Amino acid sequence: MDFASPLLELVKQLWGLASKPLGYIYNLKDNVDSLRNATEDLKAVMEDVKARVEHEEEEARAQRTRQVANWLGKVQEFDVGIDQVLEEARERDQIKCLSRCLPRNCWSSYKLGKRVDQLLNEARQLQHEKGEFRDFTSPLPPPPVLELPVGETVGLDVSLNKVLKWLVGEKQIRVFALYGKGGVAKTTLMKRISQELLHANHGFDTVIWVAVSRQVNEDSIRDAIRKRLHIQDDSWDQWSRDERVHRLCDAFYRKKFVLLIDDVWRRLAISNIGVPCHGLKNGSKVVFTTRLKHVCDQMEADRTLEVQCLTPEEALRLFEKNVGKSLVNFHQDIQDVAKDIAEECKGLPLALTTVGRAMAGRENPHEWRHALATLKNNPHKHSGMVEEVYHILEFSYNSLNDSTLQCCFLYCCLFPEDYLIRPHNLIELWRGEGLLGDTNDVYSSRDNGEYVLDRLKMACLLEGGLDVMEDRM
Repeated sequence: MDFASPLLELVKQLWGLASKPLGYIYNLKDNVDSLRNATEDLKAVMEDVKARVEHEEEEARAQRTRQVANWLGKVQEFDVGIDQVLEEARERDQIKCLSRCLPRNCWSSYKLGKRVDQLLNEARQLQHEKGEFRDFTSPLPPPPVLELPVGETVGLDVSLNKVLKWLVGEKQIRVFALYGKGGVAKTTLMKRISQELLHANHGFDTVIWVAVSRQVNEDSIRDAIRKRLHIQDDSWDQWSRDERVHRLCDAFYRKKFVLLIDDVWRRLAISNIGVPCHGLKNGSKVVFTTRLKHVCDQMEADRTLEVQCLTPEEALRLFEKNVGKSLVNFHQDIQDVAKDIAEECKGLPLALTTVGRAMAGRENPHEWRHALATLKNNPHKHSGMVEEVYHILEFSYNSLNDSTLQCCFLYCCLFPEDYLIRPHNLIELWRGEGLLGDTNDVYSSRDNGEYVLDRLKMACLLEGGLDVMEDRM
């Protein structure tokens, strides 16, 4: 009995050592079938995961998570040699020895069985890992510069190069202002600036575009900025106004940025929207557009640039671009009238674009002459003028917010087109009509007249210098 116990224990140990290798041999066929099924299931799951990930990446501007990317890589690596193993098992299954118990070459069967067992465990592990996915994709961070749609422009290159020179080359200039009348292409110029920063490396970490409009909503401005700075929604919604401003300041301090603010109508304290004034010392810049010159001063712009109307040559080029140059050259009469129509638009890009698109496709010279007459006598009746042009200019008029300013401006509209008048004479006419108030104090009324002139020029509704004024409604 004492002799049998050690022998039995030895047999158990030997069986324990031999059972697993023998299992590789005896269970080879079953394991191969299991591996084949597991591989087919895994491939189907991989295709489903890839389809979902690719859909989310395309539709939701997202990127696959690292967990998913690593898993797909493992599955593809797993799939590389699996067909060879399964083919080897199929061929071996066809070669049987006379005994149905053991293959002819036990050693090669052992190696194959061990490899099949390893692959089967690997396939099961990959299936298990897939079940642990919580998310397949995560949102992509916004690019440093958002691509804004802007077509080919005319007459903006000089202004564009000036602004880019200030942005990149003059570190002491931190706040830039672009001002000019409505429809003069300030927004288009800002888009050109943004696209130039997109396609060329100027050393800025991020470029942020914000449209303001007349009714300034600082909350919406801050919200637009925080999205570009990758600040998440859940945290943002729980913060107070001061906390939001503080969080934006922290984010700005860590970046060299350009903030483009379009269409400012009154002073906007950039510190209230999270821009740290001292943070601009790192080379960051703020550029804004406005129709009102005094807003440039109120926002303490270091440099201002008036965006002016196009020259006659530039105006004709822009008009032909929207009409189609081949159409303009179609008939000599159309060429002549096209020049007159472009001149009638007074170099205002918005008017040139609107009228040009309205005339596209019209090959009858009579239609062109009719359009020219309409522009001269009843411009509001021309296609698109009210919706596209007058509506925008109306904002400048309404922004005066002062009946005296509005009445004095409307009085200027009584003069013939492009009429030139000395400022002193215009003020006297306003006084004579009682538009400057009922006062017998000549000096007071003249001071009031000078104030009105300055306000109308700052609103880009009148042009001129000290000697001559020109009404350019």
